[in-house]
Amino acid sequence: MTPPIAPAPTRLDRWFDEAIARDGLIAADDSILVGVSGGPDSVALLHLLLARAQRYRLHLGVAHLDHSLRPESGRDADFVRRMAVGLGLEVHMEKVDVAQMQRQLHLSLEEAARKARYDFFQRTATRQGYHKVALGHHADDNAETLLLHLLRGSGRLGLGGIRAIRQGVYIRPLIRAPRTEIESYLQTRELAYLNDRTNADSAMLRNRIRHRLIPLLESDYRPGARTTLSRAAEVLAAEEDWLEGLLKPVFERMIADCRPGRLALTAASLGELPLAAARRIVRSALRLARGDLGGIGFAHVEQIIHLSRSSGKAGPLHLPGNLRVQREQDQLVFAWQDPGLSFDPPRTLSGDYEYSLTECGVLMIRETGDGIRLSEVPRDAVADPKAADERTAFLDRDAVPFPVIIRNRRPGDRFYPLGAGGSQKLKKFFGDHKVPVAERRRCPLLLSNGRIIWVAGHRIDHQARINPLTRRVLKAEVLVAKP
Repeated sequence: MTPPIAPAPTRLDRWFDEAIARDGLIAADDSILVGVSGGPDSVALLHLLLARAQRYRLHLGVAHLDHSLRPESGRDADFVRRMAVGLGLEVHMEKVDVAQMQRQLHLSLEEAARKARYDFFQRTATRQGYHKVALGHHADDNAETLLLHLLRGSGRLGLGGIRAIRQGVYIRPLIRAPRTEIESYLQTRELAYLNDRTNADSAMLRNRIRHRLIPLLESDYRPGARTTLSRAAEVLAAEEDWLEGLLKPVFERMIADCRPGRLALTAASLGELPLAAARRIVRSALRLARGDLGGIGFAHVEQIIHLSRSSGKAGPLHLPGNLRVQREQDQLVFAWQDPGLSFDPPRTLSGDYEYSLTECGVLMIRETGDGIRLSEVPRDAVADPKAADERTAFLDRDAVPFPVIIRNRRPGDRFYPLGAGGSQKLKKFFGDHKVPVAERRRCPLLLSNGRIIWVAGHRIDHQARINPLTRRVLKAEVLVAKP
């Protein structure tokens, strides 16, 4: 039987392959979860990846979240399910009431929908063992995002638009491809897709930018404005990443105290920085304290900088997210639990939590107030790993690839405790070591490549131990509150 003739590559195919090579988005044997809404961008992305699955030995899965915002959302879910099954792919689907989520979290509808999507993607990828999540954002999206953020008064971070790769997990192979090339590809390949009628709703600012402002810029001011804006966003993003890299060690040196419910910076050091750098440091502190910058505006950052340049005790400032900031002698204190600035986080936890660290740094678990710090230390600085206290672990850096997931336990969790000679259920480990039931739910677990590498405060994974061949050491510290 004569094998089918492969279709001739389109311009989008070439853009796609160039993006993969240039940004290193895909590697052999990757397991990739593809976010598919059913619209043209995500359908094209799925088929482009599927066409390369054999070459790269990819394992692909489809993820679809029903936002419950439109009467036809169930139809969209059925379309995606049928398409995925027809292509022989695993499909992961959930439904969430985004409107209710918007009311509960006091977010805009767009912010609530975005949070719901990324929570779903991260949760599904972690539980199902996917290394990466592929999304269908393209060059037109990038141009619109730059203008949207510019109109909101954003700084360089927002004007950097949408990254080709974020956190080492989210990849966007189409980010330099224009929408017209995606539509041409779908037509050439005769691929069916859905049109979301909300994309034409002029009540949404992004839609007005897409259908009114950008066409006006292209017709009256700058032909090819979409391409120019997308390129500008890419340039700004690269510069932003460079600046963040320069300031990260500065920020970490300024941390005077980091424990559950409290983060303190050296106020004098912040006051000595140029204004642009001080703003970035404050945003980094807010992101560490809150996990995100939702509800934080320019005025909040300016107020914090002004507070840092006060003398003695001043404040507090009350910020969104139940966060308070005040000057205490020589420290600028960020605190996020009432009452006062003395904290004892709750000893029980009813729900799940899950975070991701894509590089060394500090992460605060908002649900408990606990903190995790990862840093790389010289091999010769660790004479005896067993001498570390219960809150510190030394791991073989090469056995712990990023991202490192920090979460609490899930049913069926197993790990390979150092010295145990095999795997053990986490539930049995907790029972054998008489860990109080209230502590089991809140105990942070560190995972790499889906494997538990440290049950924080208790035991590391056998594979992640330091051995005679270890060249690099990862130091993990947990800041767990005591009663």
